[in-house]
Amino acid sequence: MKTISLKKRIALVAVAALGSTLVASVPANAAIAADVTAVNATVVTSSPAISSAVTVNVGVTTATGGGSAITASIKAAFIGATDYPTGGWVSVAAAITVGGGSASFGTTAITTASASGATLSLLSAGSAGFAAGTIASSTTTGAGSFSFTPTKAGTYVLTIWHEASDGGTTDAVNSNEARQTVSITVAAAKEASGGTTRMVVASGETAYGAGSTFGSSDTGINGSRTIGTMRAIASVEVRNSSNAVINGATLAATISGPGLVLAKTTNASAAGTARSSSVVLTGASVGYIAVSGDGTSGVGTVTVTVTDPVTAVASTVGTFTVTFYSTTVATLTATANYVNIGAGVTTGCSSVTCLGGSSYSTGSAGKPAVLLVAKDSSGMVIPDRTITNTIADASVISTTTITGANASDANGLGYYNVSVTGAANSTSGKTTTVTWSIVNSATSTITSNAITFTAAGTTIAKETLAFDKTSYVAGDPMVITRTATDAAGNPVADGTASPAVTFSKTVGGTAPAASAYVAGKSATSATAPTVFAPVTGGAFTASMTGGDAAATKYTASSSVIDGNAALLTQIDALNAKIVALNALIAKIMKKLGVK
Repeated sequence: MKTISLKKRIALVAVAALGSTLVASVPANAAIAADVTAVNATVVTSSPAISSAVTVNVGVTTATGGGSAITASIKAAFIGATDYPTGGWVSVAAAITVGGGSASFGTTAITTASASGATLSLLSAGSAGFAAGTIASSTTTGAGSFSFTPTKAGTYVLTIWHEASDGGTTDAVNSNEARQTVSITVAAAKEASGGTTRMVVASGETAYGAGSTFGSSDTGINGSRTIGTMRAIASVEVRNSSNAVINGATLAATISGPGLVLAKTTNASAAGTARSSSVVLTGASVGYIAVSGDGTSGVGTVTVTVTDPVTAVASTVGTFTVTFYSTTVATLTATANYVNIGAGVTTGCSSVTCLGGSSYSTGSAGKPAVLLVAKDSSGMVIPDRTITNTIADASVISTTTITGANASDANGLGYYNVSVTGAANSTSGKTTTVTWSIVNSATSTITSNAITFTAAGTTIAKETLAFDKTSYVAGDPMVITRTATDAAGNPVADGTASPAVTFSKTVGGTAPAASAYVAGKSATSATAPTVFAPVTGGAFTASMTGGDAAATKYTASSSVIDGNAALLTQIDALNAKIVALNALIAKIMKKLGVK
């Protein structure tokens, strides 16, 4: 018996294994080069980009023949070193599906297909082999497809060929094998963009929805400075520069001023823990930023950024602020808008939203009779406190109604709108003071400054109408003032109606409309004029029908002077002064003996 050394045995095993591999790469019934005469391909992906799959549909042209059931192996690869950007080689995968549509085989007698790795196998039926025909690829048709996911921007050249059984070298494109190359330009990925990324901020612990449900952010967000409780949460949906959502970005936040933040992947209650925080949104495009206090008062500014998962480029989404306050009130300040209060009349707005319009109104469009603001020792406003009033004389003021303002109010959270109701049988001219208080603890009560109110009649006894000048140059701004007093000669109650004013000549701007008296007066603005003198010269009048029982007619007179005449008068006066000055100079020169 012949003896074989161990080294030779190992070599024989290796050769046997290699042979087995080569045989497996080409099916025993593989088609020859003549069976597949052409390969065609169409790029399905319209805008190839980094990290996004690129699909190429493939078709073939077959010839009649084969003599038996045969299989054509269609392969694809990036073969040469210049067929892909530097450092950008990637593998290719075959699929029996077709991008954008479904596979079809036409008249080629191919009935089924299979895919493994980068090989698409096309099988004929029966013993006749293929029939003559062409499977034309398009963006929606083909015999199958190949795909790859580029990692670099640049040009990829994909070679697709028929691996024929008589082609020569396996896994290489031989001269007798049908082939097709496709050039694909891959653009740099659209980076995560702070400009298109969506963010909406909610007050409290419950975030607003993401994506298409994003709405408007809450305004005037504030909360207690206590550590451990979320005071705001921002929902962030990451988008790229093409406004498409992207997954895998890094969401981060930092806060300047007081406060703590926490970047997270879920909409759950979790307080901020650090001055800066970040999280990778693995497999997701939406993340959240939680904000809570750090024990100090003040305004915290949160800056939110997103970092692209491929390029690592960061961009700013935006900023928002959260005001933190102590729950211990240091000051309570009262500011009055209306102090002349009618008997049994409620004056001023006391809703959660008082918009502070220039026209008197007891509804949300108006102002409160008194505006209260509570602040801590750092000057931060404090909302949601219980406030009581103390009325010195209930025969003048019966009660006040106090309502905490919301974020839509003209002043916002931390302010309180107060309406005031006069006593039913109050006497005009009588006064009283009112203060308001907040209890911090059993030993600490904060009281506001006192506001003095005056009882006033609601029935007009007398009115006046006046211009601010006896004459105007054409187009000059005018201030028109109406006043009203009650039977006791005191200013009528704030909110009592004032009549509209008309003019005998056409004026510029808008004539004063019916309005309301405040402190017994209703006047047009001197700093933001709304009515202007006529353009025609001469006298003119203003008129109104009074609100008294007799509907008394009131008028006021003024005039428009010729602007040119006034200028000439000024010039004449200047000339006279010049003549007098010349005469004086002449006397002085004579005394000095100057000729």
